[in-house]
Amino acid sequence: MNVKKIVLYSLIGFILSGVVFGTIAYFAFFRGAHEANRDIKTYEFHIGSFSTNLSHQRNFFKGEIVIETADKKLLSKFDEKNAELRDSIIEVIIAKKPEEILSPEGQQQLREELIQVIGQVMASDKITNVYFTDYIIQ
Repeated sequence: MNVKKIVLYSLIGFILSGVVFGTIAYFAFFRGAHEANRDIKTYEFHIGSFSTNLSHQRNFFKGEIVIETADKKLLSKFDEKNAELRDSIIEVIIAKKPEEILSPEGQQQLREELIQVIGQVMASDKITNVYFTDYIIQ
């Protein structure tokens, strides 16, 4: 084999390797990132208002809570388990001290605890968020 053929075959092999690598990289990184950015359809359930004492008897929480889920089938189950949901939410709120839930970080921690508790009651990991449409600590 002469040197020109070796260089030509090496160059063709190098180019084909680059094309294969580029294609794999595109599908592994760029296309996956694009699909991950796709909006997930969510549904909201207004569970209602809550007024309850906090762990210090002199303070109370008053608020309106909305549950967000990615599973449309859960919407009908929220009505069925309304009493159990409200009881579980009240248990979480009653255990809090006012200073624990006054700050934005405390509100976020309360939100995360409520997501976990609601997920347990509903036996679902499709609870995506909890919104406070009214939030008063007094």
